Amino acid sequence: MVELTKDFFKNQVFVVSPASGLKLQMSIVRAALRGLRSPVQSKGKYAVSFVNTVRLNSNSHNSNTNKPGLFPQIYPVNKDKIEESDIDEWLKAVKELRGGKAVAETEYEVYLTELANPEQFQQNEFVPSEEQKAQVEKYANKRVPVQHNTTVETVVNLIMRDGKKYKAQKIVYRALYIVHLRTRKDPVEILEETLNKLGPLMTTKVEKTGVAKNRVVPVPLNRRQRNRYAIMWILDGAEKKKSSDFSVRLAEEIVSAYEGKSSGYDKRAQMHKAAMAQRAYIRL
Repeated sequence: MVELTKDFFKNQVFVVSPASGLKLQMSIVRAALRGLRSPVQSKGKYAVSFVNTVRLNSNSHNSNTNKPGLFPQIYPVNKDKIEESDIDEWLKAVKELRGGKAVAETEYEVYLTELANPEQFQQNEFVPSEEQKAQVEKYANKRVPVQHNTTVETVVNLIMRDGKKYKAQKIVYRALYIVHLRTRKDPVEILEETLNKLGPLMTTKVEKTGVAKNRVVPVPLNRRQRNRYAIMWILDGAEKKKSSDFSVRLAEEIVSAYEGKSSGYDKRAQMHKAAMAQRAYIRL
């Protein structure tokens, strides 16, 4: 018969997961009973002995064989051997605790209560690598930039009605997300490239001459004015889409303009044609 002495428990390794709870005690007790009741063949090729290692929900391995396991650390055995009466007391304590007993009275109940919370015996310390330390030092004095884009803010402000900016932001952000799903590219870059292609270069304005007839003068547009024209044409095209969700309509119109299929290109061509017709009055 196998004797469960101090030396025997010092050689055991118990790797405990925090979620094991009282199931661990039952496993230990049943394994001990099997070891006590199973015979050992003397000097045979195969021997039936007590399980040397109990592992629950763990993939770790004990590299240091001299280090005592978790069991002898949290429950110092002050006996030469553990008898069946101790096993009976353990089983009785398990039944009492599982039955709803709140206060542990006997030493076995105290032991099982402590064993049910193995977090205090585990040491999970994070040790950063040299590469991680270098990255921390590299960005120690850097400020995280705020996610802000003037082009997106312009679209939001043109969509906003009655001061409901948060609602307009949700529409634009959802539309940009749909654009990303359609193209698998950065939606902000697609939006900026679309506005750059769709925005007109010239427009015309009426100038008074002081005589009976006024004249139409071509005027160049800056970047902000070009983007405004392009955004308004995209919004007009989105109003004509069939979807009930404006975010979906806006995303479809942005993709169409990105692919060169938007109706805004016709308006752009008409504006350029009118400016070219009045090129005699252009001011350099």
